[in-house]
Amino acid sequence: MLRVLGLDLGTEAVYRLMLEHPSWGVDRLAEALDTDRPTVARALDTLADLALLRSTETGDASGALRLVPPRAGLGALLERRQNELARTQLEIDASRAAVADLLSDYAALGRDPRDGVVERFRGTEAVQRLQTDLTGRARGELLALAPTTVSGGGPWEIDVPLHLDLLARGVRVSVLHLDSTGGTPERRRAVRRLTQAGAEIRTLPSLPLQLRIVDGASAALPLDPDDPDQGAVLLREPGALTGLRALFTHLWDQAEPLPDADGETGETAAYSPQERALLRFLAEGLTDEAAARRLGISLRSERRMISGLSERFGAHSRFQLGLQAARSGLV
Repeated sequence: MLRVLGLDLGTEAVYRLMLEHPSWGVDRLAEALDTDRPTVARALDTLADLALLRSTETGDASGALRLVPPRAGLGALLERRQNELARTQLEIDASRAAVADLLSDYAALGRDPRDGVVERFRGTEAVQRLQTDLTGRARGELLALAPTTVSGGGPWEIDVPLHLDLLARGVRVSVLHLDSTGGTPERRRAVRRLTQAGAEIRTLPSLPLQLRIVDGASAALPLDPDDPDQGAVLLREPGALTGLRALFTHLWDQAEPLPDADGETGETAAYSPQERALLRFLAEGLTDEAAARRLGISLRSERRMISGLSERFGAHSRFQLGLQAARSGLV
């Protein structure tokens, strides 16, 4: 109980016994506690270090032990401990402020702020940080124009693991990119992974620029469409966002859906990204509670989705549902 003040269990036991029997010596204390003299002696040394015990001198004896009254002794320890905690809290607050400054400086590397709704980022690394941060903050929707004109990757390349995480959280991901028939096998595999996870992907023969729109509230596009890796601009201006979204919608309506491949059928398009994510979680063995938490929905909504999916698949158990989903290529 008094460990926070520096008294371990053994020392506290000696202290309490001495309060009851202040005249007992080391031998009597050791006998009553069923321990040895060295253990009691160490406890007395600790009590003396904590100023809870002091030695006194009398006319016929030297070094007699006397307890400091508990109200004074323990009160002083409490005040000392409180002061230490206050200093620690000040140090934590100062460290928190230093961390915030460091993160702010890191995020601002390469940034050229002009006002609250327009920020400019210069340099490949700054563009990469912007893309990662902006994509990771998506909560409802991510729209992307992703031309594949940059060979060997780049800061505007689709981060597949990050987008898979968005899809698992129920974020709608819509991607427009160039026709991938001439793309690398790695790119085609990445596109397929995204579509299997629930991303909506269409293709066009050409795209005007790189673009990301997140939740209709922020948009990133290159400072120079002909050299997109060298800089980006982040917009939060409602008028500009409306125009960029209209551009995306116009291009989306003209684009072609990805052709079915490797046994995939058009049936997969009948399921929302959230439903596909739920089926994947069930196949992985997640409980209803864990799946609902990963999807960011209530347990009741998650179970209602399972009931609907079971009815559509004609499944009578979670196992049958997972099996049917696997056979359909949804997981």
